Amino acid sequence: MSNDRANISRRAMLKWMAVSTAGLTLAACAPAAAPGGTAATEASVATAELDILVCCYTTPEVALREQFNTMFMASHSGSKLNMELLAGGQNYFEKLQTLIAAGNPPDLFDMWEGYIQPYAKNGVLLNMDPLFESDSQVSKDDLVPAALDAASWDGGVYAFIIGFMPGPVSLYYNPAHFETAGIATPSADWTWDNLREAAIALTLDTNSDATPEQWGLGFDLWFVQWLYWIWSNGGDVFNADETQCTLADPKATEALQYWADLVNKDNVALSPSMLQSMQGGVNSFLSGAVSMYVGNTWDVATLKENKELNWQAVLSPSANNGNRTWYEHLWCWAISSESKQADLAWEFTRDFVLNRTIDPATPTIPPLKQLLDKFDTETNQQLGYAPLISLAEEPNRFRIPGSGAKWDKISGMIQAELDLVFTGEKTAAEAAATVAPSVDEELART
Repeated sequence: MSNDRANISRRAMLKWMAVSTAGLTLAACAPAAAPGGTAATEASVATAELDILVCCYTTPEVALREQFNTMFMASHSGSKLNMELLAGGQNYFEKLQTLIAAGNPPDLFDMWEGYIQPYAKNGVLLNMDPLFESDSQVSKDDLVPAALDAASWDGGVYAFIIGFMPGPVSLYYNPAHFETAGIATPSADWTWDNLREAAIALTLDTNSDATPEQWGLGFDLWFVQWLYWIWSNGGDVFNADETQCTLADPKATEALQYWADLVNKDNVALSPSMLQSMQGGVNSFLSGAVSMYVGNTWDVATLKENKELNWQAVLSPSANNGNRTWYEHLWCWAISSESKQADLAWEFTRDFVLNRTIDPATPTIPPLKQLLDKFDTETNQQLGYAPLISLAEEPNRFRIPGSGAKWDKISGMIQAELDLVFTGEKTAAEAAATVAPSVDEELART
């Protein structure tokens, strides 16, 4: 059985978004001017009303939004923001689609990885190219490759990424375990083989039932993990035009089998059943039973809450070929193609990206080259994130899986087979051969 997060949709993937907050409506109260080069006039902005739909944010994030909204309203006299924040656990896209079908879409709304392209193709999203071209503060050339590629369709940009997070970005480790074992602590230059060697040295098998007293490694089995393995090893889930599943390619199955062998052959990583009993990877690490944990940015807040465990972090390791390609979690704005307040929505979007206060508990890489230095904080340096500043300007370091809204179903189909691989019931090649034809059928479905 996999970790619970492997079985939920991408809509619930970012744990830090879970909160019970809804129905925030704000009235504006200060002077406004159209942004440089946009078509809005001072009169139209002064009487504008902007409907905004936002999905499930944490309490600290809501507070930061309120702070930004107050600043924005102070510069837009007479305007009104109608902002609705859906509580965590609600079906955000069902709500959005209902509003669109009723002919009453919000002017501005959340959009996530994988959904931008199908929504743009269906004519729901506004092409932002003219807005970028006419703006004096930002341009498409300012976007880092990941922020451009993931938000584009048919050559145009249809969402303005606020920030993005690699996944799984971190190798968290217990320095006391390394000291006791007498081995060097991890670095950002580690490969999977370095990780394996350390996990073997750190695993303490002192029980007669062959169950380790201390495991070298823990990780949650879900699509963010296995995409990172497959992509880093040079494989992929789909071909270039997303018409065929390529999971059976040797580069993909080799990567999957490597990590499954850590569980079933080397016996140095927690099995799915042990992960379940320990309530997931981060909790197993917090318990002290695991020396290293491959995790995500949202784990930082949980780890910091625990005052007893001494932990440190570096970037998750490269594949043995030296490559490291992460899943790209997106946080972005999209503007409705039907909006009558597109210019005001653009101003709100642009200013939010340029001026928002970043919550240190949920660090995200900025989408604009001129903002990357803002990511170079003391906290992010301590987390080992500093190399991400330069990596953000390299192409193909961060990716989304493709297949649009079909990804939730397809990832679930693949996950069911990979669960059998990590329990030792199938090889990665057998699982890929089983699921690939079903994925092909789903990709062909209109």
